[in-house]
Amino acid sequence: MTYQLGLRIDGDPGRTIEELCEQILGVVPGPEDRQSQTKWTVKLTWFHNTVCGELEQDATEERIMRYTRGYIMQLIGGILFPDVSDSRVHIRWLPHLEDLDACSRLSWSSVVMAWLYR
Repeated sequence: MTYQLGLRIDGDPGRTIEELCEQILGVVPGPEDRQSQTKWTVKLTWFHNTVCGELEQDATEERIMRYTRGYIMQLIGGILFPDVSDSRVHIRWLPHLEDLDACSRLSWSSVVMAWLYR
């Protein structure tokens, strides 16, 4: 279910994708930045322009964490798990970036290999 539909299989079932984006990134992509309401692939340029814009020298820790998550989403969509257009990333990867300590313990190499075989 997670892979095919982008649905979470754990955690709070009441959290929407919009709430997830707002909580983790501080902003929700608009309809013009998404492929559709149901697929939730977001343009890499949206992350670059909106989340990873100029990082202020006196940025708060929260701002730095959001910047980092946006940057990682660009790496995921552009290098690790590119789609056929090479210009979008599925929002399904975002929950894995909620806790960056736990994220670092995931086996990303096995997931990349499975993605390549797909």
